[in-house]
Amino acid sequence: MKLKTKIQLLLMFSFTLLALMGVLGGYFLDKVSRNSIKMMQENYNTVRYTREMSLALNEVVSILSLRDSTANSRRIELRRACDHFLLYLDLQKIVSKEIGELNLVETLRTDFEQFRDIIETMDRKEGEVPVEVLMRSVDMQNLIRQVYQLNEQAIKRKTDDAFRTGNRVTIVVLVIGFLLFVLAVTSMFYFPDYIADPINRLTLSIQEIARRNYSLRLDVRSDDEFGQLSRAFNEMAEKLEDYENLNISQLLAEKRRIETIISQMREAIIGLDKKNTILFANRTALRLLNLEEDQIVGRSAAAVARENRVMEELVKEVVAGEVGSNRSSSSLALQRRNKTYYFEKDILKVVADRPSSSQQLGGYVIILKNVTELKEQDLAKTNFMATLSHELKTPISAIDMSLGLLRDERIGQLNEDQKDLATTIQQNSERLLKMVNEILDISRIETGQLQIQEEPADPAEIVLKAVEGTKTFFAEKGVRIQQHIADDLPSLLVDVPKTTGVLINFLTNAVRYSPENDFVRIAVVRRNGSIEFSVSDNGPGISREEQARIFKRFRRAKDDKTKGTGLGLSISKEFIEQQGGRIWVKSQVGKGSTFGFSLPVKK
Repeated sequence: MKLKTKIQLLLMFSFTLLALMGVLGGYFLDKVSRNSIKMMQENYNTVRYTREMSLALNEVVSILSLRDSTANSRRIELRRACDHFLLYLDLQKIVSKEIGELNLVETLRTDFEQFRDIIETMDRKEGEVPVEVLMRSVDMQNLIRQVYQLNEQAIKRKTDDAFRTGNRVTIVVLVIGFLLFVLAVTSMFYFPDYIADPINRLTLSIQEIARRNYSLRLDVRSDDEFGQLSRAFNEMAEKLEDYENLNISQLLAEKRRIETIISQMREAIIGLDKKNTILFANRTALRLLNLEEDQIVGRSAAAVARENRVMEELVKEVVAGEVGSNRSSSSLALQRRNKTYYFEKDILKVVADRPSSSQQLGGYVIILKNVTELKEQDLAKTNFMATLSHELKTPISAIDMSLGLLRDERIGQLNEDQKDLATTIQQNSERLLKMVNEILDISRIETGQLQIQEEPADPAEIVLKAVEGTKTFFAEKGVRIQQHIADDLPSLLVDVPKTTGVLINFLTNAVRYSPENDFVRIAVVRRNGSIEFSVSDNGPGISREEQARIFKRFRRAKDDKTKGTGLGLSISKEFIEQQGGRIWVKSQVGKGSTFGFSLPVKK
């Protein structure tokens, strides 16, 4: 039988007992109430009728004993008293239901008829009542008293019946109540265990399954839902056990394969569990640490770090709990045999996905990639570019000096073609000088020699200098400038030339990509403790993919036909971030671009 059916039957039985107790109690209570009311009414009627008949009979005797009344008045009074007696005698006959009561009433009627005949035919003498009349009156009073006593006995009998009925009702209600009490007590102790025990067994079994104890089975004790659940659980555990036995060899093979791959990799790899215990380290890592495998595997990373400086550098973020995201990258320099080696350190957080969409930390994997050769090449490139830039400045200065002499009228007049050639030479010389300066800035940034000279400056003055420095470009293309500078802006503590250079770079790019005779908007506002500078144009815009790379070195927008090195925005980003600021771009293809930066207001 199913659990649902059992519960339904139990509840149905309980409700049936409750309903039966209510119906029986109500029925017998109504019956007792009706009998009591009827008994009281009959008692009242009998008492009233017998009393009235007794009074009427006494009144007849009293009328007969009167001395001063006339014969006519006595006759009238006697008739009235007799009619009164007969009226209540008829009423008593109607309510007579007890055995022998009706016979008594009929006898009383017969005696009264004879009594009335005697009265009507007797020779009346004032003040004298015949003995026969008195005797018949006494006999009728006895009959009336017998009728009353008979009803009194009936009332007593009915009262006893009512008490017996009440006692039976009480016994029945007590029996049903006791059955309900027994059922409630039994259900209170049995039913919770009947429901909870299978659930507890199932819970414990699931916990054992979670501990990979797939050999556990549940006892099937019934055919209800719990029995079906137990059978389904046993089938699941059996399949899991089969799956575990089937795949354990594959898992071991995969584990050996992964261990072989890790041990043969050129990068140093170290694995930690969630408690920072070292699980494995490949050969490269062991050589770097100058340790044997049995010296670190199974030990705490913090304990090994206290004994090995290289290990301390590798695991300091993990030990300090500073690995915030799923991956943490940093650079590392180590001294080995009087030489500096450079490494890129990646810390991967191993996260186990749960079916409930929650994630649990599984451990960490530290990967150390040797980038010494790349770093040396990068430094050599930087030094070469710096040297080359310095060497290029000398011929550029000579070109500028020669142009100045050519344009000096004291040496001689230039014709129009010569002037155009001189202008072209000057423009290319300026472009070449700008490229050299950008390369020098990149070299200073890479070598950490970039110096920021902060001084108080008014934001409006920075905008004015930038506009003055680019007005020639605006005039050549017919582009107008719209300025929106907020009032009451505080002074900034910034490197004015570098900040102005960033704004000039924004304005130059805006003019370069704007249509002719268009306008460029420059805005300066205060927001969240910083001053924001922004330059907007109506150019072709930049795609979202290009925006992610626009501030990297030598990066230019796709399909960009204008001239440039792709270093301006990269250098601008370094200048702003060195001053504690932030730089950004907002753009949509076909709707123009907005470049901006913010600098903190320093007190």
